[in-house]
This record gives sequence, structure tokens and C-alpha cells, in this order.
Amino acid sequence: MEFKAHFKRKRKSFHNFNKLAAFPICEYKGIFNGLAVEVVNTEQASIASLHDNGGYGKGSMSRGGPNSGNLQETLLLGLEEACLLAYFLEALEIRDLAGNTLSWTGFLQVALEYDTQFVYKLAAYLYLKAKNWIIKSGIKFGGDFLIYKQGPSHFHASFLVIVQNPSNDNSSHFVAKNLKGVQRVAETSDKDVLLINVKQTQEFNPLLVTRETLSALTIEETVIRRFNYTSFVQSKQKQ
Repeated sequence: MEFKAHFKRKRKSFHNFNKLAAFPICEYKGIFNGLAVEVVNTEQASIASLHDNGGYGKGSMSRGGPNSGNLQETLLLGLEEACLLAYFLEALEIRDLAGNTLSWTGFLQVALEYDTQFVYKLAAYLYLKAKNWIIKSGIKFGGDFLIYKQGPSHFHASFLVIVQNPSNDNSSHFVAKNLKGVQRVAETSDKDVLLINVKQTQEFNPLLVTRETLSALTIEETVIRRFNYTSFVQSKQKQ
């Protein structure tokens, strides 16, 4: 049976909208606050434009994009999307709370202190972004990411993403014990579960990773969807 992803448009979505641009169009400045990178409005760059051009971040005073109208509202970026913007697209400058600019090595250190699996999630994030998905946090549904076609303003999420590292014993334990529960949570909101296995060589060290050595990681993806015999028979009858 051929697999087809769900693309469920929201009822209030505008049919005549401009597609999100893949890359930001300005240079932005952000502060790593210990949990996320907080981007503020400047004279040259608006946080709304960063959100609208690529679907990055979440408004600090809004449910989705920064649309509260409050000039003090900031844009909160996840670690993976902040890393992409700063060190791959060079569209963001990240500073710490003391005002010091964070280099790649400095950001990697603080990111790993916050999340020991950051490097593997970053590899998965870059892989999904290359496929033109709009990526948001999946923590509300018990996963790592939610991925959307053209963004959550227009479509419901198609997949709940779980990032796995087979060399990590805790990763395999999660699959065996909790995957079924996560699948049921996803199904209640009409999503499929996408497992992304990030495999590494024996020489790979996440503490010493560079932008170039990320290419040593390989990605395998598996879609978890419960087989529905009735839907399968009906689809065959229509053919």
C-alpha cells in the first residue's frame, strides 16, 4: 500500500496567501536566555518578518506568530532553528545574558548543557528543513517536533517527530515502552508518528562536532501508522 502524508488544511486558512520564503531576509540579534534564543525588534529587522519568512519561532505574547501588537513582544526561537539561522544561514547573531557573542563552539556547549541530545536533534532538524517542512516544537504531544506543510496558520501538523539515536540505550527503551502511547496521542489529532534515527560512526563525538562533521551522521526515517483495514478496502474499491 502506498504511503501518503496527511495535509489537512485549516478551516480559517486563507487560500490566497504568499508561500513562506525558505530563508530570512534580514540580519537579526538574539539573546540566549537559558531555554531559548529571544529575538527582539530592531530598526533594520522585524521579528514578524523572521516568523513570516520561514515560519521561525513563536511570539512571546502570542499563541503563534508575534501578532499581539505590543512593541515589547519578542520572538522565541528553539535551539535548533536558532542554530540554523546563526551558523548556517548567518542571519542571526546570538549573545549570552552578559552580552558576549556566542561562537559555534560556545553555543554548542550551552545547548548540550540544556539538552544532551541537541546534536542529534539538530541533524534531524536540518534534514527536515531541507525537505521544506515548517518545524515547530512537539513537546505538547510528547515528541520532539511537529512538522507542517506551509505552516500552522494554514495546515494542521502532518507528523509528530521523535528523534532517536540507536547508540543511546535510553532511546531504544523509549521506543519499546512509550511508542504506542505516543502513537495514540498523535492519532487523536490526525497525525502520524515519524521516527528519525540518527546514526553515527564510532569516531563521532557530539562534544567536538563542527558544522562539517555533522555530515558524518546518517538519517533513517520510519513512519508509524496503524493499519486500517476498512479504509484500505474502501480505497481499493474506488480504484
